[in-house]
Amino acid sequence: MSIKKIIVVALLMFNTSTLAEKVNVIKHSRPGGLIDRMNEIIAQSLGDKFGEFIKVENCVKATKVIEKSKDKVLTAWPTERESNGNPCNLDNRYLLSTFSNSPYHITYFRGNSEASDLNFLLTGKEVVIGVWDSDFWAPPQTAFLQSLNPNVKVVRYKSKPFRTALASGEIDYKVVSFPGQDPVLAIMDGETLNPTHQFSDMGYSMMFVGNFEYNIVDVYNSKAWKDRTDKTHRPWMSTLPRQKQIDAVEVMLSAITDIHK
Repeated sequence: MSIKKIIVVALLMFNTSTLAEKVNVIKHSRPGGLIDRMNEIIAQSLGDKFGEFIKVENCVKATKVIEKSKDKVLTAWPTERESNGNPCNLDNRYLLSTFSNSPYHITYFRGNSEASDLNFLLTGKEVVIGVWDSDFWAPPQTAFLQSLNPNVKVVRYKSKPFRTALASGEIDYKVVSFPGQDPVLAIMDGETLNPTHQFSDMGYSMMFVGNFEYNIVDVYNSKAWKDRTDKTHRPWMSTLPRQKQIDAVEVMLSAITDIHK
């Protein structure tokens, strides 16, 4: 074989190897939302190994991509999808690790001097707290809040009414993972409030999933992660072995599922 042919064959082999290393990232959520932003971070963290975004309409279609794709794929995955009975529940072999978690913040309107006192939350006779209207997260949030004060009334909101409820005076507190400009009274971090309660340490969280082995540490060490705008979301259970992460998630999801019954 001539030197020219050898070079051509070598280049072809190199290009094939390079293409085989590309990793695609699945987008399966509202453009610009938290999950979408996290998938942008994953893509940027891959650097030259990033292939392309695979955009699908929902998580059910995303599971098909994860299970059937011959190419390497990764994505950020809301933890609640791994609860029993969820149509997007993945086989555990696709759960590479936990990803991020943001504890729920109990916020109040800056001009509400009564709500700025923790004692009002804990002992007030008429305390109204707004939560996002999530069929999955609202029940455990309600259980925890009413464990602090049985007089608490929880109101579930969607979209714009949730954003304006504090300022309008409809509610005394709002539970969110991103507090924005509203002052934070307390955080559900397992230490600040009723630490013995099963839902005292609970926030909005995501798993890291894919169809091949990839170390989440590479994402955490990337410039994209350091420059992220979602600063309240931090590495979740990153010091635990993979199986212990999965076990802890299953315990949490099981407890939340039980309270729905």
